[in-house]
Amino acid sequence: MDVFASETAPFAVAIGLTLAIAAIELAGLLFGAQPSAIVDSALPDLDTDVPDMEVGPLSQTLSWLSFGRLPALVVIILITASFGLCGFALQEALRRTLGFALDPWFASVPAAIGAAFVTRHAGLAIARIMPREESDAVSTKAFVGRVATVFRGVAGPGSPAEAKLTDIHGKTHYLLVEPDEGETVMPEGSEVVIIRQEGSVYRAISKLKPAG
Repeated sequence: MDVFASETAPFAVAIGLTLAIAAIELAGLLFGAQPSAIVDSALPDLDTDVPDMEVGPLSQTLSWLSFGRLPALVVIILITASFGLCGFALQEALRRTLGFALDPWFASVPAAIGAAFVTRHAGLAIARIMPREESDAVSTKAFVGRVATVFRGVAGPGSPAEAKLTDIHGKTHYLLVEPDEGETVMPEGSEVVIIRQEGSVYRAISKLKPAG
């Protein structure tokens, strides 16, 4: 089958997107950034074990797809790769058995359903064997009031830096912190207290403030 044929166009795009996301994640690792951490912090809280936590349909769907168990970009790669592969397999099977392929948009429906189940089960399997620090995450609401340490970059107004904190279960989480209003810059090694979340960035104040 021609990979770039019109009947497989959505699936070729999905495979291309998979490769692009993987390249972004690899580049982030090489240059000391964490694209997955940024995406994870922008997602709704998915830990249903947190007491009194409201879980809506979106969070339930994301959790079913293994978001929260694995870094978000890993799950997205599973989704795009399985969608592309399911689509190619479906069209090739039809071509070989019936002599024709479906319109790509019709073929996308069973491919998407197949991709959802592949992502679900592959995600569960990978989560069992993949070493994780942030995957057993508590609600990010629980980060407020906890102490984090700036470990890469200098946090200043409008210029967040990477920090890490340990939750109540002893798991390490990586997040972007920025000084709250009235705070000075926070160099590497600074201990800061998380006071609130604004999108993918957490506002913080210095743990030890100068007297006077």
